[in-house]
Amino acid sequence: LRQASDRGFTCRLAAPKQPDDPEAPPVTDSEPKPATPIPVAEAKRARRLPLWSLPVAAVVIAAVATPFFWPSSSVDGSSPVRAAPVATAKTDVTPLPELTAHLPLHRAEVTPAPKAAPLPEAPVIIAAIPKDALVMDSTQMKLGTTRFLNGSWRVSVDVKDPITGKPPSLRYQIQNNKGIARVVHGDNVVCRAEIFSGLHQTGELMIKSRGNARCTDGSRYPMPEITCKAGVNDVATCTARYGDHAAIPLTFKKIGA
Repeated sequence: LRQASDRGFTCRLAAPKQPDDPEAPPVTDSEPKPATPIPVAEAKRARRLPLWSLPVAAVVIAAVATPFFWPSSSVDGSSPVRAAPVATAKTDVTPLPELTAHLPLHRAEVTPAPKAAPLPEAPVIIAAIPKDALVMDSTQMKLGTTRFLNGSWRVSVDVKDPITGKPPSLRYQIQNNKGIARVVHGDNVVCRAEIFSGLHQTGELMIKSRGNARCTDGSRYPMPEITCKAGVNDVATCTARYGDHAAIPLTFKKIGA
């Protein structure tokens, strides 16, 4: 050995020879399969580590693991973490009026709603009452009397005579609800009939005859049934009805007492 070292050759000690594994039982196959080599020697070499390598490995592991603990130590430190400012959109807001507290302050007052101007009333036009009109006095009507009917009256009816084509001429003479009616029709044929008047419960004035009028030529002339109501300014509004026919308008005009 010394001679070999002097000559510059290195000599390695051979590892002791490990005992061989027990042989597998023979296989009955006709062709034997090659056995897979087992790296026993290399595995056993890796298990043998020198004792001085343990401290070195610990130092290396500590050096590698130390950076993983730096973020947690920096967060737990006393220095606060400042958040990034968030930009907010500016909105135009009308400033509110400033309130002043200077005395005296005025009390709140309720302003009434404006009242609508009233429409001008139409003037009341009182029509003139004709002097010869039949006026049904309201005072007499309440007392149940018909003195306003006393006198001589010309009665105009919207009826045409079949001979002359003109309405007949009627004259009524009434005194205290009794009187005589005179009718002139045709070729100056004069007819007369007794009449009577009175107030109905409805406030209407009724004038009737006791039958048909007797004429000078021996004929009979039908008399109408007259009904009057108080109208504007108590002026009588009258209608005449002949039998079952429809009512027709009729007017009274005073011609004498």
